[in-house]
Amino acid sequence: MKANIFQIFYDERTRNQVDPGFIPLDNIENPRADWREYWAIREFFLNNTLNSDELYGFLSPSFGAKTGLSGRDVQHHIDSHPGHDIYTFSPFIQDSACYLNVFEQANMFHPGHVEVAHDYLKEIGVDVDLETLVMDFRTTVYCNYFVAKPSFWQTWFALTEKLFDICEKNDTTLASHLNSLTIYRLPVGMKVFLTERIASLVLALSPDLKVCPFDVRRMPLSHPSFAPFWEQMVMLDTLKASYLRNGDKSLLGGFFALRGAILKAVMGEGAAATKDGFIQTPRRVAPELLYVCLADKPLRFKYPSFVSTVHIGNQQAAGRVNTRDLAPEWEPYQAQLGSLAGCFALKGYLVKTRLQVRRIGLCTPSEFVTNHAIGGRVGAGHAHLLEPAMLDAAVLDDAMEPGTRDFVFGDALSSQRPAGNGPWIDQCADAYFTEDLLRFTAEAVEQRVLNKGEVMPFFAEERFVPGGIGMGVFLTDFWVRAITSIETVVRGCLQRYGQRIDSARMHNWVLCAERLGSYLLLNHLTNAYEHIDWRAKFTGQSNEVLQPVLTEFVLPL
Repeated sequence: MKANIFQIFYDERTRNQVDPGFIPLDNIENPRADWREYWAIREFFLNNTLNSDELYGFLSPSFGAKTGLSGRDVQHHIDSHPGHDIYTFSPFIQDSACYLNVFEQANMFHPGHVEVAHDYLKEIGVDVDLETLVMDFRTTVYCNYFVAKPSFWQTWFALTEKLFDICEKNDTTLASHLNSLTIYRLPVGMKVFLTERIASLVLALSPDLKVCPFDVRRMPLSHPSFAPFWEQMVMLDTLKASYLRNGDKSLLGGFFALRGAILKAVMGEGAAATKDGFIQTPRRVAPELLYVCLADKPLRFKYPSFVSTVHIGNQQAAGRVNTRDLAPEWEPYQAQLGSLAGCFALKGYLVKTRLQVRRIGLCTPSEFVTNHAIGGRVGAGHAHLLEPAMLDAAVLDDAMEPGTRDFVFGDALSSQRPAGNGPWIDQCADAYFTEDLLRFTAEAVEQRVLNKGEVMPFFAEERFVPGGIGMGVFLTDFWVRAITSIETVVRGCLQRYGQRIDSARMHNWVLCAERLGSYLLLNHLTNAYEHIDWRAKFTGQSNEVLQPVLTEFVLPL
């Protein structure tokens, strides 16, 4: 069967890289670089008629580098195995073997991918659970490296065109998520990575297709650290293939345990939880907002759908997003630091993944900030006290959505401060942690988070943002810088006073960190937004959910 295998080029450099065994496909004009290879493939299908008796393939300029294969190798593989519907040349054994499917692999590197893919499939009427869908070497193909009959391409193109239409209309929340950028060396639209996974989806849902995969073991690794685990990665594929044949769920348990050990060995302690099941990541529902609940206890009401949960302390468990996985170095102190440890873990996650989010939102199971008043009575800490029954889902959806505001924080900046407030040094004296504030401040100066001239203004500050930078919505660039400064100070205190730390002192340092965060935030707002009334623009309402009161009942005799 004749194989029409095209290799796309974008400029003179990539034109010169076209393998002589492939047909050059000119995309030098590249009017829609945001679609990467899909634009050239789409243009070909729209302007050419396919011969049902021939094969077609569209390869990127990097095909040879990624697979180690030449055009002659590809043609030989096809000629040696006639009669198949599709021939795949998917590189990188670790990406095929170590993940349940191609969507889980994407979720590992592009957080939120599974949710976006699920929403797309739901929109077009395809009912499939991506967190249980199993793909082995037969059904896994990355980079669109395949050669197939027109019948396969027609199914593929119908699905990708629906994706294209959604993105181009760009009039829905789903479209904004698909068009949002993620990081792959350079920022790339989430839609590109979903398009790349459509071929694998078609293969997984079409068991009658005759598939002929090239042996991935004969291709190079993209990550040499996986080299010692060749045999184990082959076993991972065997476990998945066996499960697909007989449905024995114990095989998946073995798969997760083995892949978790491999990923931990290669990627470090942060990948340890991959042994527990499908890889979950903090969900990005809004394209430029990551809103997270740092949960150190169970939630007693439902936050809006755009709020993801990261678990802390004894709330950590298999299948959850846990701070011990995001920042294992803070695991010994999570019980004492609580949501502050969660902030450190989240910051590390953002830096490590280079996730492109403009704003970060934070809350806890019992404290959150709303854009406007939603009721409740003012408590001693100037937060509005609410019963769980008052927290209607529709009300919270509206009240917690920050709109376009750069910041949203609590309302303790007004002149009507609770009794007992005054300079922070006096507040700390009233609360019996002046000594710890002095030590914490000295460490902040030592770490150059504060300069010496800021010490007295810091002590004398009367304004206080509840939660500091641990509750509310903040520009990500500011928040990462500020929480990094706070983490540096806390780490310095632990190193300096590590032999004399007890739970009470750690709690005091959390209070100090909250005040330092408030101080850094107020200074930033004063300097960056001096041209507007930022208090009016950014101030919301601090809320605290009342915990149940345990009542002792005495039974009558």
